[in-house]
Amino acid sequence: MVTESSIINEKGWLQSMCATDQYIVCLVNASKKTTEPDTLIAFYRNTTDADGNPVEQYSYAFSVTETDYEHGNGMTYNPNTQEIAIAGLFTNDPSNAGAVFIVDANTLHFKRKVQVGNGSINFFGIDYVPEKDQYVLMANRIADYAFYFTDSNFEIVNKLNLHLSYSRSSFQDFCVSGDSIISIPYMQREGYMNVLDVYSISQQKRVGSYYLTLPGHDAFEVEPEGICQLEPGHLLMASAIIGTTRFRLYEATLPLVHSVTTSAENGKISDSNLEIDEGDSCTVSYACDDDHRLQSLIVDGEEVDISQYPLSYTFTDVQEDHTIQAIFEEIPVYTVSASASHGQVEASSSGKEHHALTVSFTPEEHYVVDTLTVDGQTVPVTSDTSGYTFDDLASDHTIEVTFKPVPSYTITVNVKNGTVDNSPVTVYRGDSYTTTVTPDASCILRSCTVDGKEYPFRKGEQNITLTSIQADHTIELVYSQVDWILVFLIGILVLIVILLLILFYLKLRRWRRKKRRKQELRQMRQKDIAFFETLEQIDLKGSQDSYDSSSRLDKH
Repeated sequence: MVTESSIINEKGWLQSMCATDQYIVCLVNASKKTTEPDTLIAFYRNTTDADGNPVEQYSYAFSVTETDYEHGNGMTYNPNTQEIAIAGLFTNDPSNAGAVFIVDANTLHFKRKVQVGNGSINFFGIDYVPEKDQYVLMANRIADYAFYFTDSNFEIVNKLNLHLSYSRSSFQDFCVSGDSIISIPYMQREGYMNVLDVYSISQQKRVGSYYLTLPGHDAFEVEPEGICQLEPGHLLMASAIIGTTRFRLYEATLPLVHSVTTSAENGKISDSNLEIDEGDSCTVSYACDDDHRLQSLIVDGEEVDISQYPLSYTFTDVQEDHTIQAIFEEIPVYTVSASASHGQVEASSSGKEHHALTVSFTPEEHYVVDTLTVDGQTVPVTSDTSGYTFDDLASDHTIEVTFKPVPSYTITVNVKNGTVDNSPVTVYRGDSYTTTVTPDASCILRSCTVDGKEYPFRKGEQNITLTSIQADHTIELVYSQVDWILVFLIGILVLIVILLLILFYLKLRRWRRKKRRKQELRQMRQKDIAFFETLEQIDLKGSQDSYDSSSRLDKH
């Protein structure tokens, strides 16, 4: 509780409250059933007045009693117009059906009234949302306590019906904070009516219910009447004190979070309504469906450069609610229409935009590419060209291919002592040709000329092969009989040579054995001489020893 003050009018009752830039304004209803004028009381919101003079915060500033505001159950402040809007609730004066009363925020004098809708519904709660420049009004029980959204001129633009009369019947006033509508109870009654409800606008449902606890000697001696938001997360509530002409103001400061609302078309994106603590960062990721791509990224209503944010977007130092929408488009597919003569080409090739696409074509046998026309323009080709590649598809294309016959040449084969199967023959450029000649009996190929020049061939070959033919050719093949007598004589000569080689080999082996034997005998003789010399030395030494012994005996 921040203060307790008087409502001045002893017969009146506090019905609503709002905060302007300079004042806390309270509406005191003079009478529920009559058209007596109600009183608007201004209390200083700050410690200085509009001129900068020091004042006591929440002390009385001034009051105005001039108009009946039909109970005046809800009120709000529009800083853009410097006006206070009051929702009346009742219609003691039938002309006030569905009316909202507009008051000057600085003087508290009545300016005009505006009818919302067709006048069939009365409203008893109202709040202004500066971020969206719109009003939110709460209808009476007849309209199921639905929330109505209007523009700044009170033209209805949307409606949120939560069927509240079936779930809770203790509505008194509310305020809008971001995506949330905070609704205070009709009165304090422990265990039943002291419940504060929070509704989500985007989710269209009640997202929380909390017991409303007010500090003081007896929290249930007060009746909540009005609530407003001084700034994000800083709430002010006014409550009448039962049985008195006084009221109390209560403050509440909530942990501040901001919502990031996400949406995507033809793709996926991070869950919507992310709650981000103030000052934190939040990264929203998105991905496209198959065969789609990112077309646009809209952040807080403004389109951003998708080349910088292809997969995700990060909100840094979050200080307010944000929205982000990722729109994906189907990747365009382009078609290449193709035609060909004397060959085959892909009849209809297609590819995705900005992808590469290769169209292949194959000539009929003995044909090669002659011309290639792409989108009406001739493209240089060689005889080996087998396709055309579009590096970056950006539109439909056409391809026309013509093929021409491969040049052919005549090969004439003349044979002596043999028979050729087919001559002359036609051969296509670049092909190979092998003669098909059957030599006469006992004949072998003796000579070969091509266009009058000798042509090399391997011994034993009966036919020759020309490769990569590029012109006409005349081949002369001469076969002759084999001379069997000569072959026989050569065979005899070969056998004689072989026998001589064998005899030479045997004689060589015998000579090597004799030589090896002589060496062995020489080594044995050398060993025997050494042995006999040793024996002679032994005998000589023995004789010498005997002589010495005899000499010593003689002396004795």
